[in-house]
Amino acid sequence: MESPIQLDALYFVAPQIVADDLSELKAMGFERVINNRPDAESDGQPSGESLRVVAEALGLEYISNPIALPSLSQVEVDLQEKALNGDKKTLAFCRTGTRSSVLWVLLENSQGKEVESLTSYVSSKGFDLSRCSSAMAPLLKAK
Repeated sequence: MESPIQLDALYFVAPQIVADDLSELKAMGFERVINNRPDAESDGQPSGESLRVVAEALGLEYISNPIALPSLSQVEVDLQEKALNGDKKTLAFCRTGTRSSVLWVLLENSQGKEVESLTSYVSSKGFDLSRCSSAMAPLLKAK
């Protein structure tokens, strides 16, 4: 497993995880896992259900909020926000971590933070969101 990348005090992103990573995440103090990747997106990807079973057996909260950038809507943003209720150390993952970062930017922007500084910050963490701008544009809030 690649090291989770911290975007704020409790929100971390990572590329695809596998069931064996969940015990390590638990040992690292994570309490919640959000899966932002649709099932069957690529060969060899574990199913969300198989991850949920292992996560819950370890006492981790598991939320499925799969997104595809071309169809990203306020529904997925709202679900991510609802999933983050309560102060829990959270890992959000997708294939590369980019979509989970996009959701973080949109949530922070909805709280009044300026999108350019948010995307610059995420870029400094290794996630280039430039290819995501057209999917994000309709969901951005004016400052």
